[in-house]
Amino acid sequence: MHRQEILDHVRNIILATHTGLYPDDVNEFSSMTYDLGMDSFHLESMISRLKDEVANIEFTPWYIKASRRGHDTVGSLVDFIDERQPQPQDANVTGDEASLGDGLEALDSEAA
Repeated sequence: MHRQEILDHVRNIILATHTGLYPDDVNEFSSMTYDLGMDSFHLESMISRLKDEVANIEFTPWYIKASRRGHDTVGSLVDFIDERQPQPQDANVTGDEASLGDGLEALDSEAA
């Protein structure tokens, strides 16, 4: 999942768990507690849904950092999730193997 997809998903979860907000209220720089008025119940509901829907991530380190003023932004949560998502390594290996294989086949055909 790309960062923009994570941002969109987090935004949708925030809007679902905290009624009374408009989509334009929720942006990357919004503080969840100060700008969006989320309390501990809203945050826990959001994190619970994220664990179920996005990834199996331990959010305690984000909670600790977010408890400091100004560190509970939507963008900080998106970055936290993005950094902890498993990276698809098969695509890189396949691409490298394919280009390496093409090069070897070209050398073999030239030698013959």
